[in-house]
Amino acid sequence: MLQSHTMIATPTASRYITRLCKHWGHRFHVDFDEQQGFIDFGDAQCRLAATATTLGITLISDNEASAELETVVEEHLLRFVPAGEHLAFAWQRTPAEAGGDAP
Repeated sequence: MLQSHTMIATPTASRYITRLCKHWGHRFHVDFDEQQGFIDFGDAQCRLAATATTLGITLISDNEASAELETVVEEHLLRFVPAGEHLAFAWQRTPAEAGGDAP
């Protein structure tokens, strides 16, 4: 298992968490509030964390699926970006820690 992580500069991180979790909530188990979110894709997980200036995203997936999952999350988030705002993704991969279960 791999853990992919990125920090995105944005003043609207909470809005992105809400929109992404509501979007995927029709298909997957999600749990979220204004400051954090969790999406269980079955064979992978996504954790989201908001601060006043950043959106943190951590993905846990099989080694083979990590790049594809990063792309899928990016593409979905970019659908929600208003005109004039830009999201920059810089993924870093590390071995996943044990115990990455749902909250």
